[in-house]
Amino acid sequence: MPESKVSKTYVRPDFSAVLNCPYCGIQKAVPVDSFRGHKHKLKVKCGCNETFTVNLEFRKRVRKKIYLRGTYLNYSQKHSSGELFIENISVGGLEFTGSNVQNFKVDDELTIEFNLDDENKSKISKDVIVREVRQRSVGCEFETPSELAFVGPLGYYIMS
Repeated sequence: MPESKVSKTYVRPDFSAVLNCPYCGIQKAVPVDSFRGHKHKLKVKCGCNETFTVNLEFRKRVRKKIYLRGTYLNYSQKHSSGELFIENISVGGLEFTGSNVQNFKVDDELTIEFNLDDENKSKISKDVIVREVRQRSVGCEFETPSELAFVGPLGYYIMS
């Protein structure tokens, strides 16, 4: 396995990850709780003396990178509205950018509307709550439970 190739390993609910050596096939479960929140890429030396890189994936849900234009209506700020660009989406929420991301506040309640780039150009309207405001983007959580997000075109789109 070339040094530049990085494998992805999902972290279990108990904050352990199974590391699989691409050279000899040995698997080992290791605790990775101490890496949560700051370091996700690990260089690992196996018992067979080979070194490989593992990217730890702490997310609970699949996240799909996209670039879709949409609009928002912010009920928490006197019904302000505008355009946005959705950068990624999962069954639990989405992240967007726009020219005025610094105007959003944590716990703002929004309705976001956009069209998927699927064959039907499915129109999606979701109520979200702002959970994180970053320098260039806003992270939101869907108000609808994630189990219901799998129903309909959005669930199919995310999982395809």
